[in-house]
Amino acid sequence: MQMINKVFDIWTQFEQNRQKGMVKRLYTSDSAINAYCIYQYPEEHYGIALSFPKSIKFNGNPFSNLSELNVRLYEDTSFENSLLLCATITDRDKKSEFSYMCENIIQTVLKESDIKSAVATFANTLIKWKNLFEKIRNGGLSREEQQGLYGELCMLHKIIENTDDLYSSVNYYVGTDKALRDFQGCNWAIEVKTTATNNPQLLKINGERQLDDTMIEQLFLFHCSVETSKLSGETLPDKIKSIRSLLSSDLAALSLFNSKLFEVGYLDTQETKYLELHYKLRKECFYSVKDNFPRIREAELRPGVGNIQYGITISDCEPYIVSEMFVLNNTVKS
Repeated sequence: MQMINKVFDIWTQFEQNRQKGMVKRLYTSDSAINAYCIYQYPEEHYGIALSFPKSIKFNGNPFSNLSELNVRLYEDTSFENSLLLCATITDRDKKSEFSYMCENIIQTVLKESDIKSAVATFANTLIKWKNLFEKIRNGGLSREEQQGLYGELCMLHKIIENTDDLYSSVNYYVGTDKALRDFQGCNWAIEVKTTATNNPQLLKINGERQLDDTMIEQLFLFHCSVETSKLSGETLPDKIKSIRSLLSSDLAALSLFNSKLFEVGYLDTQETKYLELHYKLRKECFYSVKDNFPRIREAELRPGVGNIQYGITISDCEPYIVSEMFVLNNTVKS
């Protein structure tokens, strides 16, 4: 099941009607927040909009120099003393990709409880997605990003299979949000490292806080070693389809998963880009990050030192190996 895309469907209806000028349609009438899909003909500009009172301030400076994404404020004649915040693109070839971005923005905005928060969320989410839109325009995920995502999805697959709460299982996956670690619970975390070399000696650690367990009770490192080929194995779309199948009984969890895929830059419309690379699991290993585990912690740094990257020797981690079931029992099953 692909991500629901109501925005794209409404744009298609606008195209068929060919009404001149800018037209808008309310995304849903079940919310006090007025979010719209908009379309301008014959220019063929596609976008979304949010109506809000003039008393709410909006800073448009972050959007003043965007190449393809146009963000503008207009008078909203549908309501007294109101403005219409519009985000549109002018390149018809980007319509499909942009529609996924707009769908996600609207879904995020509609979760807010008041219009002031909705305006802030609309702007913040636009800033977040403008970088993603650049990635989509440039052809999707890099080979390294695909590999990292595959390893993270292997861990997510294990979590989903070992808990009855499907929504929470997906919600634990925070790596798509550029969080400190890839999976996070209330008192535990799991960081995933995926390698594809024949005999990996080092694991790359990003930052002094990634393996710092100061603020949590349990921290685990999952090393996923894979073999890549063009002939046999599991592709990234294969792994995604298998997870979607596991989540098919819980539409909320499935929708959340689809949203997280979009956040990381994976689109179903670009699936063919990811069919060439196949993965076979060579080895999986879990480590309990504690005591004298080889790492650098934030409190150990000298004043003025930060934002560091370093490598840890896999052989030196062996005394801290734990079983997969131990990890699951102390995280999602605890």
